Amino acid sequence: MEVSFKLNEDEGFQTTSENKDAVLFKNSISGKENHFSPTEMLLLSMGTCSSDDVVSILKKMRLNIESYDVTVYGERREEHPKTLKFVNITYIINGRIDPAKIKRAINLSLTKYCSVSIIVKNGGADLRYSLIVNGEKIEEKKIPEVVDE
Repeated sequence: MEVSFKLNEDEGFQTTSENKDAVLFKNSISGKENHFSPTEMLLLSMGTCSSDDVVSILKKMRLNIESYDVTVYGERREEHPKTLKFVNITYIINGRIDPAKIKRAINLSLTKYCSVSIIVKNGGADLRYSLIVNGEKIEEKKIPEVVDE
């Protein structure tokens, strides 16, 4: 795996990879505020990494997802290095799905499969999740549990 980027002083850091172009994040030189910061990108990476796992597991269970939304909230430490001290991933899922099966999929993702969230947790962040199914709050800021397969 390899990624590369370059500095565009007017826009920020940019990447080009396999015909994909993107402005990655703001930098102190451009001062642009309309791009993601590296820490925001880390939160996005956690959410998308875990979501890929969760959706895949639910599909393997042959469960019907009608809608799927995620919000990732992170809080940084005040002192340098300003690493993440707390992260909560909120999964909002609608469909005819047993909440227990969703919780299992989330726990498998956050403790076994999603390397990004595992790296952040191993780096000292308090990693938790919340789950809302069909508008009903099922879990609120729960620490992921290791699941035996």
